[in-house]
Amino acid sequence: MLKELIQYIKEYEGDNDLGDYLDTRYVRLTEQHYDQIAGAMAEGELELKKSSSCPAERFFLHFNETILFVNKLTEEPNSIYDVEMIQNDGVPDDDKELLFVSFSIDDDYAPSLKKRVASGKTADENAQQLVMLSVIPILKGFMIAISD
Repeated sequence: MLKELIQYIKEYEGDNDLGDYLDTRYVRLTEQHYDQIAGAMAEGELELKKSSSCPAERFFLHFNETILFVNKLTEEPNSIYDVEMIQNDGVPDDDKELLFVSFSIDDDYAPSLKKRVASGKTADENAQQLVMLSVIPILKGFMIAISD
């Protein structure tokens, strides 16, 4: 899935800046880590912080059948990070069920869907909104956790 996400990024950004991302950290959350972050968010154990307090410039976050590329370099005036997402909606390793979503988050982690045209599977806007909203809690929890 990582290869497909990079190809998706290339489609709308070109190869010009892709070399800048070669030093990007790749974090894969185990089920235990995912559950810990989700539990800490649900229990209010993490002190809420703005997304701008996250020290990471960019990173890949992989959990379940989802990979997020989170990048602080954004052209959106009210955004802190841009997020490119790939999610496998079907059987693992089945490229036919890949869903791509692009969005940005502001300082309070409020997401805004971006319009992207890609050759891969892109669902209708309502489905993209739902998928985007479903990953925000774990993204927020992870970014808050690494801010400590």
